[in-house]
Amino acid sequence: MSAAEAVEIRAEEYDRDSGCEPLLLFWYVGPGQAVTVGQELCEVESAKAVVVITAPASGVLSEVLVQEGEAVGSGQLLGRIIRPKEG
Repeated sequence: MSAAEAVEIRAEEYDRDSGCEPLLLFWYVGPGQAVTVGQELCEVESAKAVVVITAPASGVLSEVLVQEGEAVGSGQLLGRIIRPKEG
């Protein structure tokens, strides 16, 4: 069996002094589903905008750490993608 590596899915950095903590609206994919780099994974809504978080790598969404409707901190780890290790 070949080795694999975990790739972190993180929220964007934002100004913590804005007074409004963003919320994770929903996930487009669930754990165990294959994803490709750039694919839309989830949406995070703040007072100013809705931000779509995309996959930083291709692989399988292995873990969701923030559930729909939960607050999202600046740069918070949202989940992980497992991808085969190259080389």
